[in-house]
Amino acid sequence: MVPVATRLLEQRESLQCDEDADYWLEEIEAVLPHCQTPLQMMSLNRYLDAALRALLKLEKRTGRSPALTEDARLALAAAVELQKVPRASHEADSPGAVAHGA
Repeated sequence: MVPVATRLLEQRESLQCDEDADYWLEEIEAVLPHCQTPLQMMSLNRYLDAALRALLKLEKRTGRSPALTEDARLALAAAVELQKVPRASHEADSPGAVAHGA
């Protein structure tokens, strides 16, 4: 997750962002250098989710990809793909999730 988030941040200047997307990218930028503990990784995951939601919402609103370059498009696509992969943190957050063994 860290390499994908790093790559997305590296392409920030090539992403058309609104205030919401900028906010979440700033949150990623703040937590990324310190991502070592599970809690920090969980925060990064949530911020990445929120940034992607904001960018995809912007895309839907404008009808254009927020990625202005091919590298930005690839970074965005990698982040979207990463967030599609089910992880324990997502499962626990999903409505109706039942703890294993319950």
